[in-house]
Amino acid sequence: MGYNWILFGYTVVICGSSIYFERSLHPALLVLIAILYIIAHFTEKRLVISVFLQIVLLIAFHSVSQMAWCLPLYFAQIGKHFHKIRTPGSAVLVSLLYTLTFALISYSYMKLTLYNVSAFLFSSISCLTFAFLFYQYIYVLRNQTQQLDSEKKHLTTHDALTGLYNYEECHRQLGKLVQQGAPIALVLIDCKDLKSLNTANGFHGVNRILKQAAQLLRIMFPEALLISRYGGDEFAIVLESNHIGQLTHNIEQQLTVDFPKLTGIEMNFGMAFYPNDGEYKDDLIFIAERNLYMMKRESWLKREEHMLRSEKLRVVGELASGMAHEIRNPLTTIKGFLQLSRADNFNVRPWYDLIMDEITRMSMLTAEFLQFSKPHATQFKVHAIDDCIQRVLSLLDSEAARLGHEIQFEHAGQPLYLMMDQDKMLQLLLNLIKNAFEAMEEQGFVRVHLSNHNQSAVIEISDTGSGIPQSELEKIFLPFYTTKDSGTGLGLSICHKIVQDHQGTMEVESESGKGTKLTITIPLASHDAYSTETSPSH
Repeated sequence: MGYNWILFGYTVVICGSSIYFERSLHPALLVLIAILYIIAHFTEKRLVISVFLQIVLLIAFHSVSQMAWCLPLYFAQIGKHFHKIRTPGSAVLVSLLYTLTFALISYSYMKLTLYNVSAFLFSSISCLTFAFLFYQYIYVLRNQTQQLDSEKKHLTTHDALTGLYNYEECHRQLGKLVQQGAPIALVLIDCKDLKSLNTANGFHGVNRILKQAAQLLRIMFPEALLISRYGGDEFAIVLESNHIGQLTHNIEQQLTVDFPKLTGIEMNFGMAFYPNDGEYKDDLIFIAERNLYMMKRESWLKREEHMLRSEKLRVVGELASGMAHEIRNPLTTIKGFLQLSRADNFNVRPWYDLIMDEITRMSMLTAEFLQFSKPHATQFKVHAIDDCIQRVLSLLDSEAARLGHEIQFEHAGQPLYLMMDQDKMLQLLLNLIKNAFEAMEEQGFVRVHLSNHNQSAVIEISDTGSGIPQSELEKIFLPFYTTKDSGTGLGLSICHKIVQDHQGTMEVESESGKGTKLTITIPLASHDAYSTETSPSH
């Protein structure tokens, strides 16, 4: 039931009781005033003077009805005023006025007996007490409402983690600052590698870092017009930009030097200036995001360059270490023979052949190392890979017969042309098939299969040798890695490099006791290259 309908019920009861108990001297007038009083309440939103009419009609209704039962109606009027009153002093004043009005009207018809006086005093004190309690209640409700509204507004405009403005409010505030027309600078900041810390520190650790970053930005930029969390690990700062050069220097100093020193986190950032870079909010954001992206890209490129340089240094170190190790062994042998020859009046004849073998080994090792590490001039021309394979098989035919091995060649059915260095390709195939021979201690079978797949020549060389353990498959292309007693460990590395120089790939499959299969894939020569190579000269 609505508030006004409750007043309607009270008014009807008081009016009827006054007439029934013959308290009112003018029943018709009482009914008229009661009707007008109810109408004044139901039309208070339409009439500006309705509140004033309610007070006047309440006083008239109380005077004509001569009923102390009107006290609840006074309470109702006090409550309506309290909803609009903001200070305790005003509430006390309104309570006193209503209480005095109730008292004066009650005195007009009340007989001065001890009971009546006591009832009047009780009613007046009750009115004041009710007014005080009611105002306290409304005051508490109003404060709670204001607090909830404030918290709601704060939650809708601020980031819950850092306490800074959120993305939407950042755009709203930036738009207002641009409309004001004063020169400003927008700085978008991105924390480097913060996402990668999730695995090391967990999201709680990253959240703690974000809080610290937000607090530090407040300290470093106390004059900022706006600081907000722009994204997951991004922040936005708006500053006055009366002196662009000085401001740019200060921002770069604080974000590239001071901030990483204090937090250990490096920053990427992009700046945009109003009105130099744009006259609208979206223009500033676009320029700042573009500059941030360019700085990120530069940072990524530097990191990739550093990683590539580090990888090259690591490879050079491994090569130098392997080379030193391989050369040290024959040098130690030669040194020992020379020491023995000194005891025999420098007669090296007994060890001459061994010394020459070690020297030959070092010479071969040095030659292979230079071939592997030093770039050589290559003569790329269009040749049929079928012819290269047939030539290699002819060269190895006698050796295969001597060892008791059988070679089978399965060609593609039509010539496959490659842009290649024919000498290098012959070296590649010779090395791989010889390796297959060495892998088969007894009579074995080597299969060479050539096919055309996705505009590439696919050469498969498989043997029935002892195979390679799975744990060593990843190492076979590493320099100086070998399972042979007399090998240098550079053969497969050189083969792999030849394939890479021809823009191809080399894969290996092996199973212990069943053999090994090497798969080489090299792109076929384009039609234009083939036409150029084969066209007759005029």
